[in-house]
Amino acid sequence: MNSTLSLDTQQKMLKNVKGLMLGRMIILTLLLAITFLFQISEKKSFFILMTNHFYYFIILFYLVTIVYAISLKKVRDLYRYASFQIAIDHLFITVLIYFTGGKDSFFPIAYIFTIIGSSMIFYKRGALFSASFSSLLYGLLLLLQLYQWMTPSGQPASYDASQIFYSLIIYMATFYIVAFLSGVISEDLKKKKKELIQKQVDYNQLETFNRNIIQSLDSGLLTIDLSGKINFLNRTAEKILNRNREELKSTSIFDLFPNIHDVLEQVKKKLSNPSSDYQRYETLLANHHDKKIYLGFSISPLTNPDESLIGHTLIFQDITKFKEMEEQMKRVDKMAAVGVLAAGMAHEIRNPLASLSGSIQMLKSELSLDHHQQHLMEITLRESERLNALITDFLLFAQPPQTHKMISPIGRVIDETIELFFHSPSFHDGIRILGPNNDEEIQTSIDPDQIKQVFWNLFINAAHAMPNGGEIRVQCQKGNAWGIPSLPASLQLKGKEWVKISIADSGNGIAPEEKEKIFEPFFTTKENGTGLGLSIVHKIIENHNGLIKVESDLDRGSTFTIFLPVD
Repeated sequence: MNSTLSLDTQQKMLKNVKGLMLGRMIILTLLLAITFLFQISEKKSFFILMTNHFYYFIILFYLVTIVYAISLKKVRDLYRYASFQIAIDHLFITVLIYFTGGKDSFFPIAYIFTIIGSSMIFYKRGALFSASFSSLLYGLLLLLQLYQWMTPSGQPASYDASQIFYSLIIYMATFYIVAFLSGVISEDLKKKKKELIQKQVDYNQLETFNRNIIQSLDSGLLTIDLSGKINFLNRTAEKILNRNREELKSTSIFDLFPNIHDVLEQVKKKLSNPSSDYQRYETLLANHHDKKIYLGFSISPLTNPDESLIGHTLIFQDITKFKEMEEQMKRVDKMAAVGVLAAGMAHEIRNPLASLSGSIQMLKSELSLDHHQQHLMEITLRESERLNALITDFLLFAQPPQTHKMISPIGRVIDETIELFFHSPSFHDGIRILGPNNDEEIQTSIDPDQIKQVFWNLFINAAHAMPNGGEIRVQCQKGNAWGIPSLPASLQLKGKEWVKISIADSGNGIAPEEKEKIFEPFFTTKENGTGLGLSIVHKIIENHNGLIKVESDLDRGSTFTIFLPVD
């Protein structure tokens, strides 16, 4: 095939050439059938029919067409190949006309098929050229017959010139009329085909554009039918729900979104009252890995052009991070309120408490007390000490000392805190501490004393969670900030590094309903706890522009993870 033609043009030309050969075979078969039936009606024998020149011509034309088909794969220039076939068709028809009576032959009409075939491939110009070539060949044949240079067998020896001229004019007019009409039709079909192709291209581009818009949305989008079956969803929906398209398309929306039935009923009512306000809903669900996520979603009716309801469209977003931020802001507000309260109460209570405690100790040392009175004195002093510790925690939480940051090795701070923990009343032989892995000395800007307080509180908390002993694992590492959920803005800077410290215990764990409250002031599950230890931890980490998160399962232990920026 011609390498200068585009692949699309070559394919079209190949299709046209195949159509030309197929059309030739169909026409030959029809002519053969018509002629055979006609001669049968004339009571001619089969042997005489087979000796007729027409049948030889048909057989030869069949063979030539078969040769065309076999050699088609080897052809390099399809335009010349099509022109060659059309020219051969003209010559074959001229020979057929000569052997079937010349001027009196019925077959000059066969030129019309070659003209139409030319218009299919070369359009109007090809049709007019074919009409001219047909007129030339037919006129030349009549001229030779007129001057008796070529006389078909069984035909008169001479013809009147007017008869020859009349026959030529009639057929030439027919050829050019057919050429003009077929040329106009082929040109129009060509134009319509181009328009159709362009419309198809535009439609495909528009469809691709719309699909890209839907797939590029940062919100999940899915559609459901009236039965609640999901029939479409975009990539973001798959990502948020952590399920693939095929799995979700066989899922009912009622299994995926709990309590959505009432929402759909509200949407149906909204369809009858278009002026109703826009509504957004929230729900908590588990994704494919049973991770709880909060979704904010809105539902719109999906209608036909006649506004009949055929389903619903859901647009939703993962608002888990916003919920976490919201809870964090609530804790901050509570802490601020408690701070104001603690600052006022601590100063009013601590001084009288010190006087009471001192007076009781003096009385205990000076008075002669029996066993019962001695026991009561010890209870009073012990509770005074507990109350003093509570007020101390109050002051540390409400008015923490000013932060004095310095570049400090995190591993050393952890080791020093562990050494202190070994000598605390909360430590016993059943507790094992593993880590941290200090192959790489990680340094960052911190207040060592405050960070020691953080580690101390977490170690004490872990020890209380393991009354029968267990394991405390401490890990410390440094890395990039992205990929960590709910980090503060300061940690989200491109190229920013963070220190990640995790303290995991093998204790009792925390119940899910309690996990959201453990950083709240005064919340405690211990009999003698103040409920301020983890609140102090949270506030210190917050003052260091960091983040603390907790993961816990009942009877499997808890892991507190601290993120601190590397300065």
